[in-house]
Amino acid sequence: MNAISRHAELPRAFPALFLSACLLSSPALATTISNGGYTATDAIAFQWQELGTPAKTPVAGATRALGNDDDAFTGAIGLGFNFSFFNQTYNQAYITSNGMLTFGSSTNDNINTPLGGHMNVSTMPLIGVAWDDWTSTFSGTDGVYYQSFGVAGSRSFVVEWRDTKKFDTASNSNSSPVSFEVVLYEASNAIEFRYLDMDTGGSSVNPDASRGATATAGIRDANADINGRYLQWSHNQAVLAGGSSVLITPLAAVPEPASLALLGLGIVGLSWTRGRGKQATSRYV
Repeated sequence: MNAISRHAELPRAFPALFLSACLLSSPALATTISNGGYTATDAIAFQWQELGTPAKTPVAGATRALGNDDDAFTGAIGLGFNFSFFNQTYNQAYITSNGMLTFGSSTNDNINTPLGGHMNVSTMPLIGVAWDDWTSTFSGTDGVYYQSFGVAGSRSFVVEWRDTKKFDTASNSNSSPVSFEVVLYEASNAIEFRYLDMDTGGSSVNPDASRGATATAGIRDANADINGRYLQWSHNQAVLAGGSSVLITPLAAVPEPASLALLGLGIVGLSWTRGRGKQATSRYV
C-alpha cells in the first residue's frame, strides 16, 4: 500500500481500521527519546477519541470544561483514579486553554519555553501536549473537553482541545483551527499525545504555528531546571503532524496492552478517525 502523503487530508468519518493499516504500513522513521525517568516514542498507531460535537456540546459522558476562552484554566478536575507522575501520586489535574495539564495548581502562561530551563511555572509539574498561545474566542473555534473511561485498574482520562486557533488578531477569521488530545492511563501511568489536525493555515498566521512550530510538547516535574526531571519531545519544531501520536511511559513501565495491540495489529477500538501519514527523524534531549 502506498504511503499517505503528509498533506493528504482524510475525512473525520474515515474508518479507523483502514487508517491504522495505512499508517502502520507507511515507511516511517520512528523517533524514541529518553530523559528524566521516561521514554517517548511515536512508533504507535494513531487513534482518536472524539469528545465534542459540531454543535459545541459534549458527547455522552464527556464535559466541556472551557469554551470561548483565552489564557484560561479550570479548577481541579478529578481523574477518576490515582496517577503517578515523576513518582508523585495525583488524582486531580488542571486543564489550561493553552494545551497543558498541570498538577497541584495551574497557570495561564501562554509563552511556551523549553522544559529543561527555568520558567514561571518551575514549581508546577506539567504535561505540555502542544503548549502554545491558543484561543477559543475566534470564529470557527470550539473549546476543551474531558472524560474518564474504563473500569478500576484500567481506566483512562482523556482531554481534547477541539478546534482551537493560534492567537493572532490579524488572522482571526482566516486561520484554521487545530485539534489535539492527551490520554492518561491508570494501569501503566503512561501518557499519550494525539494530534488530529495541526495545520493553522500557513501564511495567514504570523508566525506559522502549524504542526507545533511555535509549541512545546513534553512533560516536566517541579523544578526540572534543577533536578533534570523532564522529557522534551519538541520545542518550536514543526514535528507534531496531523494523524500522529506520541506515547510517553515511565522507564520501568510496560506500555498499555491496547497500545501494544495497535502497534502490532493496527486495530483501533474507535469508530472514526482522520489523519495524515508522517515521517520523523531522531531528536535527542
